Amino acid sequence: MNGAIEFLKKDKALKQIIEKDGEIKLIKNKDYFESLIEAIIYQQISWKSAKTIYEKYKKLFPKSKITPVEHRKLNEIDLQSAGISRQKRAYCDNLSRKFIDKSINPKKFDQMTDEEIITELIQTKGIGRWTAQMFLIFSLAREDIFAPDDLGLRRAIMLIYGFDELPSAKDLEQFSIRWKPYRSYASLYLWRYSREH
Repeated sequence: MNGAIEFLKKDKALKQIIEKDGEIKLIKNKDYFESLIEAIIYQQISWKSAKTIYEKYKKLFPKSKITPVEHRKLNEIDLQSAGISRQKRAYCDNLSRKFIDKSINPKKFDQMTDEEIITELIQTKGIGRWTAQMFLIFSLAREDIFAPDDLGLRRAIMLIYGFDELPSAKDLEQFSIRWKPYRSYASLYLWRYSREH
């Protein structure tokens, strides 16, 4: 078990969840465009609904990878049939343009800090701080990312740590300091807990 997990087990409540669920790993995913499309689809809807829509979206690419160029070949009817809203279709289209014209250049990401990447990504309409944070966790496997506005995290922390109501983002940011520098790992366990309860 890696050092991050051992560190997090110092938190007694989290230790119980870790011992139940076993080791969770951060895995780098270099399909950066696809990851950002996925994050856009998951915005502001339930995890279950988003998963269904994303699976339908992937089926629009039966013989090819999801790339900006391939995405641009889809029409509105294709995307609508997958369940992607008009607003999110516009966001995805905008993102594909930025990848094609190199306004977003993923080759630079390895040399950039977390905040530098967030600052660059949120220049794209449809990508806010939460979406950029999801990208840092699930694509770049950055170890110390925490999204205090995330409803799943807020709910899990309320249930596990006995808050009377959903904690505010500000309170959550402060609360998460106990897990630095491995807040991404903590988030993975908290999300799993939130989905199961």
